[in-house]
Amino acid sequence: MEEIKSFIESFIQDEYTCNKANYDFSISDDGYEEVRLKVEAYFHTVNSNECWRALEEEDVQELDIEQKELYFQNVGRAISRTLFQIKQYKNPKLGEGLARWLVNNELFACYTSYTENTGRELGFNKLFYVAETDQGIKIIYDLTYGVQKPEWRHSHDLKINQVKNPGQLVAVEKYQAPEESNSLADYNSA
Repeated sequence: MEEIKSFIESFIQDEYTCNKANYDFSISDDGYEEVRLKVEAYFHTVNSNECWRALEEEDVQELDIEQKELYFQNVGRAISRTLFQIKQYKNPKLGEGLARWLVNNELFACYTSYTENTGRELGFNKLFYVAETDQGIKIIYDLTYGVQKPEWRHSHDLKINQVKNPGQLVAVEKYQAPEESNSLADYNSA
């Protein structure tokens, strides 16, 4: 599980760098593209996650000073995800689009927080499923934890590329308990 932890922690750091760069005018579009592609490489191509810059360099030039300042405040709101726990499973039930890319019957569920300081209590936001694939260790799927309705939601409706059931729980490593009550109850359930 140490290899998976190292992988997801590297992803979290690179994602944070990318999120900050998204709003940092001192970073060129080419510089942003470099960090964006680094983050994208953590995902298997079957369920890739593309990060796109909200404004490109030429669009920024059209903003007045006040608009630039408001936009730049987003750099300060970007935070690194907290890794709460990793659960190891075997024999997962996957949509046929995912199943053909895995090289073994192991799946790791990495529970993380959000990427923006919202003032809310620290809680779940994303569950990244990580597995050994034909492309190496990759994030193959993710779920989002709802704020209004505290439950895990699929990131898309394409069932052939979903984790339908993670399988039999083999091990759990806990790193930090969430503060938010629904997340904490979920965290303490295993």
